[in-house]
Amino acid sequence: MKSLKKAQGITLVGFIIMLAFLGVAAFAGMQIVPVYLDHHSVVKAMKTAANESANQTPAEIKTRIDKLLYISYVDVVKPSDFKVVRGNGRELKVEYQVEKPFLGNLFFVMKFDETVPLK
Repeated sequence: MKSLKKAQGITLVGFIIMLAFLGVAAFAGMQIVPVYLDHHSVVKAMKTAANESANQTPAEIKTRIDKLLYISYVDVVKPSDFKVVRGNGRELKVEYQVEKPFLGNLFFVMKFDETVPLK
């Protein structure tokens, strides 16, 4: 008697479902990754401005951040979103959120809250 070998591999339907899942994941990544890259540029600009902030007014610090964000092509955050707060010394704080459309009426909403101590 011959024994039947078990089929190995993936079926065409399984392959199409897997491709659809990977396509949706790749599309989501294309929407989310640029937002986090912009956020990295915002944090970098905040740290640069904080290191140069000795004896500067809040308006001068915001102007410097605006120039740094302009150089990095970041337009999701405005200088008015930044605040200089007093707590344990002076701190530069920013809170903002970004909405990115995904599919139809589905959106990704990412909220960011960063604080950097000023020198």
